[in-house]
Amino acid sequence: MATSKLLISREEIAKKIDELAGTIAADYEGSHPLIVGVLNGSYIFMADLTRALWGKGFGDFDVEFIGVTSYGDGKESSRNPQLTKDLKADIKDRHVLIVEDVIDTGWTLDFIDKLFKSRNPKVLKTVTLLSKPSKKEVDYTPDYIGFEVDGGKWVEGYGLDGGKSGRGCPDVREVIS
Repeated sequence: MATSKLLISREEIAKKIDELAGTIAADYEGSHPLIVGVLNGSYIFMADLTRALWGKGFGDFDVEFIGVTSYGDGKESSRNPQLTKDLKADIKDRHVLIVEDVIDTGWTLDFIDKLFKSRNPKVLKTVTLLSKPSKKEVDYTPDYIGFEVDGGKWVEGYGLDGGKSGRGCPDVREVIS
C-alpha cells in the first residue's frame, strides 16, 4: 500500500474555492449557467464551489454531471476518453461552466470541449481545482485554475483517487510509491 504526504490542505482549498467563486460569480452575473461536473473526481469540488457561489450571492444556476473516463483503474491516460454518462440538459445558447478535478494530459477536457462546442453553447468555460501544465499533451487551457502542481506527482484526496482509493480525504495528498 502506498503512503502519501500533504500537498494542499483543506484550509488552502477552501480559501482558493472562495476566491474562484468570487471571480466566477462576477463573470456569470446576469446569466443562468449550467454547471457541469466531470465524474467522478469533481464531485466534492463542485459541491463546495456551488456552495461558495451561493455564499457570494450567486445561486441562479442549474447543475448536471457528465461522465468521461480515460484512466480506468490505472494511473496512465489512455489518450482516448470515453463518454460514460451524457448530459440530460440541452446546452444550446446556454452559459456552461465545466468543473473538473485535475487537468493532467488535457485529453479529457479537450474531448468534453469539442463535444460541448458541437452543441452550440453561448459561453463555455472550465474551472479546475488542479492543473499539471508540465504533463499537458493537448493544447487546452482552463479559464479558472485553483492550483498548479508538479506533473510528476500523483495526487489523491478531495474527490481525486489514486487507483480507486483516497477520494474521501479532505486534503490533496501526494501519493508516494
